Amino acid sequence: MMNRRTISALLAGAAVTSACTIPTEPLSNNIAYPFRAQVQNATRPEVHNQYMNLFIAGGGDRHLFIGPVGEPTYDLTLVDGVINHVPNGVRAVIGGEIDHTTKLFMTGRGDYRAVFEPTYACNPDTDELQIELRFVEWQNQPTGGWICVRSAFENSHEFRYNPPGNTLIDVDRECIKVTLVVIPTTGLPPQSSTTLSTSTIPAPTGTTTTTTTATTTSVPSSTPSGAFTDLTALGYRFLGCAPEERWTTDGSFRTLSGATESSADAMTNQRCAAFCTAAGFKYAGSEWSRECWCGNAFAPTRQPATTLASLAQCNFKCTGDLGQFCGGDAWLSLYEKCEAGAACDNVVFT
Repeated sequence: MMNRRTISALLAGAAVTSACTIPTEPLSNNIAYPFRAQVQNATRPEVHNQYMNLFIAGGGDRHLFIGPVGEPTYDLTLVDGVINHVPNGVRAVIGGEIDHTTKLFMTGRGDYRAVFEPTYACNPDTDELQIELRFVEWQNQPTGGWICVRSAFENSHEFRYNPPGNTLIDVDRECIKVTLVVIPTTGLPPQSSTTLSTSTIPAPTGTTTTTTTATTTSVPSSTPSGAFTDLTALGYRFLGCAPEERWTTDGSFRTLSGATESSADAMTNQRCAAFCTAAGFKYAGSEWSRECWCGNAFAPTRQPATTLASLAQCNFKCTGDLGQFCGGDAWLSLYEKCEAGAACDNVVFT
């Protein structure tokens, strides 16, 4: 096993002596020195050269993003080809949220792992030598496939796995194939600095105001204020934050399965309620910032809690209105159509 100093010297030496001469020495599947995982795809500037962040999720899991979501991570390691984050006791696995692709995330549970192989390669921008983490397999699954990222919320991208032979294409959520690159670090973050970010937020008058504020990289608030949108004027009352199958043990099915739509830039709770009304359904639920799900019933095991703390799960901002929350990661902001002539009151949370 080579240490960080040996690797750095080898990389620097090779870059000086030639235009990226690939060493013949094989690399170990263990990297003990701390590193960051950089994403590369030189043909896609929206993701190229960004870094993997860890986002705290339920049950101690860490979801993986690039962009202004999650915490920058400077102390990853590689153990038997599996990316580990020892301070949190989690490792990279694949599973859950299986649609056109499958989620790549980190957990301490025994889910099947994502296995990588360190490989020398040439940097597409500088032609210097670098170490890539070539994806090998989803443990105990057919060898092959590749890692990709697809747009999520707040201009971020989430990590996914595209299986071998996959012919399914989600035209609304392209999953961009990426390469992971090892960037050695000291294990500690550099001194943080304040950056400027610009957000477009609907003004109370109905016009759009662009506001520039000084912020630091952050995640959605864990205890959001105004955690739900009051839709009683539209004939819907808020029931709470309802779990999807990942957070329950009652089976593999959606909480609402009657109809669905998705919008990368225009989803709001009003839009979702209107969609479900037009489709003839009683319940409407927004999820993952951009999704809307409808149904006429849901399992008792998916009943939302009525505690204030439970609302923290639905903290993803809507793509069509950053002043609203549209569910969370496998959590629905759940609304019920009020009965004609009956009181239409939101659930009270304590």
